[in-house]
Amino acid sequence: MIRALIIEDELPAATRLQKMLSETAPDIIAEANTDSIQGSVRWLREHEHPDIIFLDIQLADGLCFEIFRHIKVDSFVVFTTAYDEYAIRAFELNSIDYLLKPVNRDMLVRAVNKFRTMQGRVRIDMHKLLDMIEKKRSAGKTRFVISVGHKIKSVEASAIAYFYSLEKSTFLCSDEGKSYPVDYSLDNLEKMVDPGMFFRVNRQYLVSFKAIGNILVLSGSRIRIDLKPAAEYDIYVSGARTSEFRKWLDK
Repeated sequence: MIRALIIEDELPAATRLQKMLSETAPDIIAEANTDSIQGSVRWLREHEHPDIIFLDIQLADGLCFEIFRHIKVDSFVVFTTAYDEYAIRAFELNSIDYLLKPVNRDMLVRAVNKFRTMQGRVRIDMHKLLDMIEKKRSAGKTRFVISVGHKIKSVEASAIAYFYSLEKSTFLCSDEGKSYPVDYSLDNLEKMVDPGMFFRVNRQYLVSFKAIGNILVLSGSRIRIDLKPAAEYDIYVSGARTSEFRKWLDK
């Protein structure tokens, strides 16, 4: 039996990965799923380290690399991430392997096969990796990988009008008015994108500057914005974010 740990803060993504593992590599048993830096460090301190870790780069409480600042990990690491720029650089450093979200069977099989052939022979140069990640992160994520039927495509951040949540799912709306599901919550997306380009106007919408049309100031200083392409509902800036929104517009 090969012991695994899944570190992923999006439960549907963690469940899907675990299911795919059971189907493609039944000898790999996921002993636990942690969803934060603190929770992962605590688990690793309390348990024998697993043979392999599937590690999402962006967790709810920060970048996963902080885990390695707190504890030495000798496990084989596979990054699972929508951050293609980050993953490619990690791969170039031979930091094990990476899976771009949404993960498919072929990608998972490739990573598992690499684990089987390289087990015990690879170490991560975490200092170099952290430097690269932090430099790239400051510029914001530039592309998003999405599923379109049985195909996978990459959408440039510059071609996204806004992100929105609906019925516990998250979607992006392109400049062309097409909506696609994404694997991240708005809370996580807000940390990924360029803060100069996108603004979280309320709990349901994260909008691009170029997608904002008319801005209407209503009674009580409430602000309503019209989006291009048009959203299904009227969009109001949260009262707690009104002042920050005005400053963001004036950058």
